[in-house]
Amino acid sequence: MDPSVTETYPTSLFVRLTVGRLDASVAWYRAVGFQTVSESPKMAHLRYRADADVMLVSGTTGTPRGSGVAVYLTLDGESVDDVAERVADAAVSGGEGPYETSWNTRELVLTDPDGYRLVFSEVVDADRSVDDAADSNREDRRV
Repeated sequence: MDPSVTETYPTSLFVRLTVGRLDASVAWYRAVGFQTVSESPKMAHLRYRADADVMLVSGTTGTPRGSGVAVYLTLDGESVDDVAERVADAAVSGGEGPYETSWNTRELVLTDPDGYRLVFSEVVDADRSVDDAADSNREDRRV
């Protein structure tokens, strides 16, 4: 395993998600492409790549989960189609896309066992300006 994936270091930001069944959630995230940094009976620290970490914490039965939460992962070194192929091979269900957005990205949305949405995103046209994408997005809203 790549040591940069499993070493522990401070990250600027990561998400902590309360899950109903830690074992099932860890298996789902591993199938999508995350690797384990550390794990205990109550939590798992997983990493997609450097500075793309998630902490899964076992929650109580009544804890609301997933509602309104979307975690974006901007891809580097792989494409949305690569992720789509990996999750298809692993028989991960609950996906939308891949599809192109009006803000110059191609995205694949996966919903984990607790209802959290992971959005794998890549830039479609690196030469397209941010202003052009914003103008296009404003025009889309007028329709």
